[in-house]
Amino acid sequence: MFLMPRFLTLAALFAAVLAAQESKPQEPPPDVDKALRARIAEFYQYHVDAQYRKAESLVAEDTKDFFYTANKPKYLSFVIQSIAYSDDFTKAKAVVLCEQYLAMPIFAGRPMKVPTPSTWKLEDGKWYWYVDPASLRVTPFGTSVSAPAPAAGSLPAIPTTAEFALNKVKADKSSLSLKPGESGEVTFSNSAPGRMTVALEDKVPGIEVTPGSVQMNQGEKAAFKLKVLDGAKSAVVSFKVEQTAEILPVRVEIH
Repeated sequence: MFLMPRFLTLAALFAAVLAAQESKPQEPPPDVDKALRARIAEFYQYHVDAQYRKAESLVAEDTKDFFYTANKPKYLSFVIQSIAYSDDFTKAKAVVLCEQYLAMPIFAGRPMKVPTPSTWKLEDGKWYWYVDPASLRVTPFGTSVSAPAPAAGSLPAIPTTAEFALNKVKADKSSLSLKPGESGEVTFSNSAPGRMTVALEDKVPGIEVTPGSVQMNQGEKAAFKLKVLDGAKSAVVSFKVEQTAEILPVRVEIH
């Protein structure tokens, strides 16, 4: 989601664009539009700055668990492309062009601007990013539990964006609670069609992470050991998926 952040599939993007085409957009009051654009800009700027804990404050309460476990993208820049309002201006769908590096051979390491849909709702006078779980199962062919299989004898389409590989590497937890001298593990799994590399993005003072990086083929898992040293403070340890430039943060609470 998200999705972002990068959390949404191409099918979800297709559905969002189709819905926008089928419904006549409503002209919002200027103050409502200004407030939403400010919140969207704040949310995506936090992703540009990799300040995901701050971005969490703009996430609706019913979506926080999704936000905690989803991969966090690192954007270079963003531009709000369009906003479509609904439900008497209490909900909205936005499409934001997010510039990001896609470390995959098909893109030759060039930054690309990826259309990223997101949904927003007004609560207690403020706009919040949220994800409707049902929307994650929407495809161009209707709602489905799983993606449709290719027709017999046909070849799968060659992907033209990195969406097919996004959000395929997941951590088994988004936080650890440790005392000085204690250790814990975070295990990553890979469901992408190919080998993926996860590496420590930045060293955090007082928190020792081993190994420095791991590689996983499709279906494999690998673990990082996090040890808390004396004098360490609670912090976010960020891991990066090298092939997609996704950031997977793990909060370490030290007691």
